[in-house]
Amino acid sequence: MLSCMPGPQFGVTDRPRDIVDGAGRWLAEQLGWRWVKSRGDVELRDGPQVLRLGLQPSKWNRAGAATWASARVTVLDDELPSWRGAHLEGTLFPAPARPPRRFVYSSLLINIEPGLATVECSGLLQSPLGLSDFAAAFTRRILPVLRLFRSPGVAARRLPDPWLAMAGCETVEWALARNDPDAAGLLIRRHLQRPLRGQQTWQGRIEPFRHGWELAAGGDRLSQALLPFGTESLGWLACVHGLVDPRALQEPRPGS
Repeated sequence: MLSCMPGPQFGVTDRPRDIVDGAGRWLAEQLGWRWVKSRGDVELRDGPQVLRLGLQPSKWNRAGAATWASARVTVLDDELPSWRGAHLEGTLFPAPARPPRRFVYSSLLINIEPGLATVECSGLLQSPLGLSDFAAAFTRRILPVLRLFRSPGVAARRLPDPWLAMAGCETVEWALARNDPDAAGLLIRRHLQRPLRGQQTWQGRIEPFRHGWELAAGGDRLSQALLPFGTESLGWLACVHGLVDPRALQEPRPGS
């Protein structure tokens, strides 16, 4: 359980990289996770999965001033590479990778929880989001969603719309690797049928999906330039694995 300890305090002579290192160590202690300095990640292993919270320092950080870091969440799964190796015709990543590609989900928090996008690590500035507040908000608002990835079916049903927007072909392949094609299909449907926002249009969303579907139907593979977030990749997987027919998808309502 997260303690109510205040975040660490640093001095004006501390270097930004040392401040981020200290902030990462403190976050790891509060969360009960492990700090990996070389990657700038706080991580937790949960069975075959690894959950990560990454801290990416701003290039504008300077000693004696505030030290900012952008936050990223990542989910990895050790079982994905072996599934891909056994399904070379059904994966978008058939070439062996070193190290093995284990990504299930990855996004900067600005895409899914904008209020937690950046954290001030030094304590030198009276920031609206210092380390202590960030740790509490992460535990309350982000960690419960990360835990949905324990099950493809649960994730497919319960991922919030902003998280769905960043769920791509790697999330779908993870569901297939866990032998849950129904969850894979639901992830695709919910991704495509989530509310349209801003300048988004249905044609701009469904046409790339149809293109990927048609390429797969013709026996073609996708260009690696379209991976991992291109909607074409979802269409390709949907066709190859019989998950979703483009004709069954309905145009979503506009969002606010």
